[in-house]
Amino acid sequence: MELDRYDKQILEILTHEDINLNELSERINLSVSSVHRRIKHLIETDIMTNLKRDINFEKLGFKLHVILQISLSKHDTDTFAKFLEELENIPEVINAFLVTGQTADFLVEVIAKDMENYSEILLKRIGKIDHVVALHSSFVIKEYNRVFNCTGLLNRI
Repeated sequence: MELDRYDKQILEILTHEDINLNELSERINLSVSSVHRRIKHLIETDIMTNLKRDINFEKLGFKLHVILQISLSKHDTDTFAKFLEELENIPEVINAFLVTGQTADFLVEVIAKDMENYSEILLKRIGKIDHVVALHSSFVIKEYNRVFNCTGLLNRI
């Protein structure tokens, strides 16, 4: 899909800022309806996902943010699908990635209120999922909520 300068501006701004349609339309000099139409098209063509608001889980009492490496004993699409289905039933799991080049099959983001809560999530829920053979936790010390500048990349399109 060919992106014009307005599409690129929309992607650049939304990558870095959480603004409403009115502000966005003023910034790029397009009507609100035109900006809305363009965003809808970018979503429908899978160039961007639905707009979502980031939640500050720490303010809600979730003090631990963990990147969990998970290895499975079987490596087929059915096993992966069942594993992901089980993860969806654990509300503290906020993201999951199937990866290669690691000793793990999945990297999973988990939030927890404290170490006791995380231990329960890890040992009584995630660790009990079929075919899970290894779990390695990395605790996030600091999250840098900054998206690196993608203007150069968008200009190459």
